[in-house]
Amino acid sequence: MKIILLPVDIFHDDGWQDALNHAVFLARQNDAAIHALAVIPDFGMALVGSYFPEGFSSNALSEAEKNLAGFVAKNLEGLDVTTHIKHGTVYKEILICADEIGADMIVMASHRPEMRDYLLGPNAARVVRHARQSVTVIR
Repeated sequence: MKIILLPVDIFHDDGWQDALNHAVFLARQNDAAIHALAVIPDFGMALVGSYFPEGFSSNALSEAEKNLAGFVAKNLEGLDVTTHIKHGTVYKEILICADEIGADMIVMASHRPEMRDYLLGPNAARVVRHARQSVTVIR
């Protein structure tokens, strides 16, 4: 294992701490690089996007870059880290990024399930189902 993808929701810090700890543990044990990924969800429909102010997407991406840089400085110091900011459907962007970087492992958090989610959150379940890589889901 040489490349670990760590998707994080940098706007909500609940839930990813244990996934972070596991990814750091794996990186240190395997002398692996961590690729930290933040995905800004898209609006889904153009009609929805029309309710947001002009420049909202570019401002959100800039804010995400700043927050992800702070996340890396605070939590991943001393490790080989590359950051990625993507915009789109969360699970799809995770899968695309994992393939693009040649990840060996995806380590991600899953929120506590609601009845409709069954065992995993919807993004984690889709990543597990469709990823070519091994996926570790941390609750």
